[in-house]
Amino acid sequence: MSHLVIGEVSEFLRKTLWLGIKDDPVTGQLVGSEQEISLTNPGQTVAGVRKLSLWLYQVMPNEHLRNPSFVRRTNPANANDDDAQVYPPLYLNLLYLLTPSIQADSGASDAVADQRLLGRAMQIFYDQSILRMDSRQNPGQAEELHLSLASRTIEELAEVWEAMQQPYRLSVCYEVRTVRIDAQRRLSAARVAERATQLASLTAAGSTSG
Repeated sequence: MSHLVIGEVSEFLRKTLWLGIKDDPVTGQLVGSEQEISLTNPGQTVAGVRKLSLWLYQVMPNEHLRNPSFVRRTNPANANDDDAQVYPPLYLNLLYLLTPSIQADSGASDAVADQRLLGRAMQIFYDQSILRMDSRQNPGQAEELHLSLASRTIEELAEVWEAMQQPYRLSVCYEVRTVRIDAQRRLSAARVAERATQLASLTAAGSTSG
């Protein structure tokens, strides 16, 4: 996968949420378009209406794939070059903060609507905890994404909101494993083309003629 995969994952998750929300008779009335599901910081002012925020707030290396081995890959610039070793991909886990933000007609937050929307979003991610995402940048390649509800204490969530300098709001965290970014660094190793063997006669030490 190319370096654009992180953005692709965020957009893919938003699309997944939208398709599930609009088909529900209750939440379909709360969210009118995919653009109302924002990928921005939930405490940030955005243009237009935001009903749900899916914010990527942390990117971490995958703890199980820190030291994979080198891989052998054909050089796209030279189809005959099948000896290039490529550095292993960078494997990442993505952490998202999912926050509903429905406002009542008075402009205040609508707690019940927030809870209904959050419940539907969590149901969607639970039912589709393993997703296959086809890469737009690399046709023919696909990423298998594993979604899990990340357990966070109220103190840990409060720290995230404090970092945004915003009061705490109803929200949950999701972890997406594992996103792969292919390396561009290559190690060239030339194939052995021929082997030469040279034999020399040995004379025993101290031998005499005659």
